[in-house]
Amino acid sequence: MPRRPLALGTWGETQTYVAAVDEKGKPTRYRAAARYRDHDGRTRQVERHGKTKAAALNALRTALKERSSVGRQGALTGTDRFSVAAELWMEKLQALVAEGARSPGTVGTYEKHLTNHVLPALGELRLGEVTTPVVDKFIGQTKKNVGVPTARACRSVVSGVMGLAVRYGAIMSNPVRDIDRVEGQTKKEPRGLTANERVAWMKKLESDEDAVRKDLPD
Repeated sequence: MPRRPLALGTWGETQTYVAAVDEKGKPTRYRAAARYRDHDGRTRQVERHGKTKAAALNALRTALKERSSVGRQGALTGTDRFSVAAELWMEKLQALVAEGARSPGTVGTYEKHLTNHVLPALGELRLGEVTTPVVDKFIGQTKKNVGVPTARACRSVVSGVMGLAVRYGAIMSNPVRDIDRVEGQTKKEPRGLTANERVAWMKKLESDEDAVRKDLPD
């Protein structure tokens, strides 16, 4: 049977060899080597040297770990925690805000629900563990314990994070796609401000320097 290929960013068994000897035949330098499968799919020999066998092995292991880390920059795997993907997702949303492509208020709302509800429930799970039943249970509990609007917002947040995980190759499909839509009435019906509330609100705007600078009272 053909040898099974190494996983991307991993290496095989390390081996050491005598690289140099003195005039008496005593080893003075060692070479440590291992087969490493790069993130382009090619398997290459990686070598490092040291005065002792241990020094050569340590140098090789350090080089292999650094090579693997550099190759995975900006990537996610199914073993990464949900919180890692969520942090990356928020960074991308903040970048869109800076570009004027997203509203700061909308991103702030997502961040609030992520911090208060989503991360406490899902943050420590591996991305591969965030399955449709897990998400469905979380959204259902949020709807029951907090309310419909919060459950809908959390559904959007989880969908955004897991959609990023799909694009980065950590999982095959977004588990939120197969859960039911969040149906139901909000706990409180919206209402307009009373005349006194409108006056009080305008006074707050007119006394707020930031609001005046942005012409909100007008």
